[in-house]
Amino acid sequence: MSIESLEHIMRNRMRTILRHTWLVAVLGTLVVIGAVWAAFYVTTEAERLRIAAGPSDAKFVEALSSQIAQGRHSLHLKFVPAAGPQEAAAAIKDGKADLAILPSPADDSAKWPVVAILRQNVMALIVPAPASGKKAKKSGKIEKIDQLAGRRVGIVTGNEASPELLRTVLDHYGVPAAKVTVSEIDPKNIAEAIKHNQVDVLFVAGAATGAAISSAVKAASRNGDAPSFIDIDQADGIAKRNPVFDSIDIDAGTFGGTPPTPDDSLKSLSFAEYLVARKSVSDSVIASLAKIIYSSRQALAAAMPGEIKIEAPSTDKDADVVAHSGALAYLNDSQQSFFDKYGDDIFYGMLIFPVFGSALAGMAGYLRRDTRTRRLRLLQRVLDLVRKAHSAHSLDELEQIQIEADNLVIAIVHQGEREEFDETVRMSFAFALDQLRFAIAGRRTAILDHADKAAESGAATKPPGQAAAA
Repeated sequence: MSIESLEHIMRNRMRTILRHTWLVAVLGTLVVIGAVWAAFYVTTEAERLRIAAGPSDAKFVEALSSQIAQGRHSLHLKFVPAAGPQEAAAAIKDGKADLAILPSPADDSAKWPVVAILRQNVMALIVPAPASGKKAKKSGKIEKIDQLAGRRVGIVTGNEASPELLRTVLDHYGVPAAKVTVSEIDPKNIAEAIKHNQVDVLFVAGAATGAAISSAVKAASRNGDAPSFIDIDQADGIAKRNPVFDSIDIDAGTFGGTPPTPDDSLKSLSFAEYLVARKSVSDSVIASLAKIIYSSRQALAAAMPGEIKIEAPSTDKDADVVAHSGALAYLNDSQQSFFDKYGDDIFYGMLIFPVFGSALAGMAGYLRRDTRTRRLRLLQRVLDLVRKAHSAHSLDELEQIQIEADNLVIAIVHQGEREEFDETVRMSFAFALDQLRFAIAGRRTAILDHADKAAESGAATKPPGQAAAA
């Protein structure tokens, strides 16, 4: 099939469709409904967000996912496990995650806009209680940071404590990191390490009322004697030099235990735990997530007692951290609804659709007029052949008219295949073709009769001798 033939077929079919105004209207309505449904489906389809977090925050991700499922929100969280803050930061940096839970001291935490502050972590330097019958000498008791030189510090794993945090404190006090023996201790091995005198100080960081510090305090207690704590008495100075930290006074008994620990107010450092997001995540999605988080604060805190205390980041322009624009939209009550976002499109669509419908109706009317013109032209050609047949002077002319009539019949049949003739049109063509057929037959008879009469009159006018000779 040639391109011209295919184009002709497609044009004819399109004309056939557009000639039926009701069909055009139905198809146009279906197209509009389909477009509206597609737009609604795209805008309401569940958004999938990947969140990278360490082991200590895995339970929070689970609790948040549960709140999303209970509220039947159009969001879905996928947990991307990370060994620690560095791995979580690498996941969001490499595009393997859309969200990440990072402590403020992490190098990459300031690079990502904040959705929410999940909690405030505090540092605790715990000196295990002495063994029974071995009261520590006043000179040997560790009470200050600068006494850590030559000591063994065990960093408890599974929480926010890290060698980098410890080094920050040691550097401020001028304690060479090389003079401090640092090791990592699993929480379940703390009591065993203390029993075998493997550590002098435990370093742990987390929520002040959370399980990480409470468990370490309990493991560091001996025979009813509570451990002691090392004050970070220069916390104010560290906070001024490094804005990711804040100075905090931990009240007596905050860490729990019997007897209550600490037994007096304790000076320490605190730092925030952020939920951050990639800048590429749409504002509407983050706004929806922020709404779920802030409206579910009590439920999330109940799911993780003592671990979660959600706060909003500062919305000031000069704040130390930058809040995600989607979170700002929710916090400032400027979150756009569906009609806020798409109201203009719907309005202009309602204005344009009647124009589009009028254009279709106009095209359909034009094609109908064009079809009527072609029918009239075919009918006119039939009538012209009738007149030519009446004025034909020879059988050759009639033969040519007959050929034209046959071609015209073929054209009428093809036209009838492309469009549906009504009864009036069919009767008009039938009457005209009958007239043409009668005209050709009548004129042929007249020409033949005239020829016979001419032959007879010619024979009658010849002389007798010529007639006899003939």
